Amino acid sequence: MKTSMSRYRASGTHFLISLVVGFTLLMLCWFMWYPTPMLSAIGGYEIFFLIVGIDVILGPALTLVVFNTKKKWLVLDLLVIVVLQVYAFVYGVSTLLEARPAYVAALGKSFQVVQASEITDGNLEKGKATLPLWGPKLVGTFEPTDPADLSMARAIESVGGSKGYMPQLHIPYADMSKEILENAQDFDALEKDNEDQKADIQAWLKSHDCDEKKCKYQPIRIRVSTFPAVIDAKTAAYLGIMPLHLKM
Repeated sequence: MKTSMSRYRASGTHFLISLVVGFTLLMLCWFMWYPTPMLSAIGGYEIFFLIVGIDVILGPALTLVVFNTKKKWLVLDLLVIVVLQVYAFVYGVSTLLEARPAYVAALGKSFQVVQASEITDGNLEKGKATLPLWGPKLVGTFEPTDPADLSMARAIESVGGSKGYMPQLHIPYADMSKEILENAQDFDALEKDNEDQKADIQAWLKSHDCDEKKCKYQPIRIRVSTFPAVIDAKTAAYLGIMPLHLKM
């Protein structure tokens, strides 16, 4: 009975520690690395749930199975479990970081989310930039004049990319305010095209202190999905991404 109690206590302690680690990772993904709806659009949920499955469920379950204070090699068994857990966690987190959104790039008539894995070291060096670590950075872009950059931009655009992939073409977002506003779209038309989700659109706008007159939007592409990137109708201030799939 005493051994059984020790086993459940050890497994429970392991579970609580793993739960705290998993919750911390969720907060980092949800609020920092992959702001809504980027995690689902990029496909990070699969990796996140794999990490949680191994760390929060499998690890404590293995502890429950192997824990026995009478076992000679108990410490070694527990060490193997911890090493496997840490390895899986580090591998999963490194994968999430490699795929994380690095930039939200304004292109003039639309936006694009650029992942860290989509930017080459050469372009980073040419733009004298480093990848943002604590969440995607909002940037503007300008048309290339350098022949090499122009050729590269055309090649990237031919496969669905944009100037946002090239840090050497990044400029402060505020410098594009006028162009962004000129090409922004009204929410009235969006609500007509999505009558069944009109209440959700209005609820999102209200939660961000907005309405159909105070805010406009431009389409933002996140991998193969497109959403409304909401901006202030007067200043072009970026307010966030509405989790509504646009029909393009």
